[in-house]
Amino acid sequence: MKLKTSWTYNYKKGLKDPMVSNDYYMEDDKIYFTLSLGLRSFDSVLLELNVRTQEVRVVFEENHVVRTAGIHENGKIYLTTFKGMAYCVNLDGSICWATELGSKNASFKMALDGDRFYVSDYAVFCLDKNTGKILWKNQTYQKKNNCNIVYDDKNIYGGELDGSIFCLDKMSGEVRWAYGKDEWISNIALLDYNRMLVEHIHGKFYIMDSQNGELICTREAKGKLYNEAVFEKNRMYIGDADAVMDSKAGNMTCYEMTSQNDLTEIFSVYVGGGVSTKAVIDGDRLFFAAEDNYLYCVDKNTGEELMPKKKTKGICRNIVVHEKRLFLLSDKGQVECLEIL
Repeated sequence: MKLKTSWTYNYKKGLKDPMVSNDYYMEDDKIYFTLSLGLRSFDSVLLELNVRTQEVRVVFEENHVVRTAGIHENGKIYLTTFKGMAYCVNLDGSICWATELGSKNASFKMALDGDRFYVSDYAVFCLDKNTGKILWKNQTYQKKNNCNIVYDDKNIYGGELDGSIFCLDKMSGEVRWAYGKDEWISNIALLDYNRMLVEHIHGKFYIMDSQNGELICTREAKGKLYNEAVFEKNRMYIGDADAVMDSKAGNMTCYEMTSQNDLTEIFSVYVGGGVSTKAVIDGDRLFFAAEDNYLYCVDKNTGEELMPKKKTKGICRNIVVHEKRLFLLSDKGQVECLEIL
């Protein structure tokens, strides 16, 4: 397999340390992503890029950091900003509602469930998605929450930095259970009705009973964990890094999971920088990128290299596969279009 650069979109030349969002949204030929214009200015824009015409439209602006493209539903975008705000924005840029959460910075990880929008800002909030009204606020957990919020039919689950893993009743905000006091949690995934996989930043997996919060077992990871795990059948793909900051190496590892809670390593690909994206599976191909400014493609079953690593325009945060093309969203490079040959 070969890749050929077709075009690159840059928002503006001369930006100081621009950062693209940690996620994206794509519908038809349009990719939505945010761009923080610099570490000092704090200004951010939510952009709509038409990948067919390369036309760009600014949908939303905030005079602070925005790290998410938002949750899109029925022509509306639900998002949070580091200004401590939650918003509902129409695609034409008009604001449906704006709700102040706190004076610090709201987490960019959110959840939308029916008419309820779950967010956090050193407390956990449930908002009415139609009005932005705060339905409940739980201040039991007042440490930073950069863990994703997941939910089932009755509860929501989250985790703090240097705090607890918790379960709240999603209708009332009442605490169902909590685990730990000094945990550093990045991501949670519900495996089935009774089990959840919890990623600890410092390099370990917890498998827990989601109904009562009991720790079933702990499994060691190969490195520090920030990336979201990707699941396909009984396999899990996850990237790591050798350090919390300024990592020099990392691994993309494939594990086979069993009902007995074992994690058997199938393969692991070592790279010269912390893995900067989640795994993206396209047929038998597995794409990922790393902080060494390279894009990698390996066989998802064996880890065998399918192409030489390709230099990226910046540190890639998101990989989008669309109609035999790859779109790489990266810091400094913004969006690079690659043709799959």
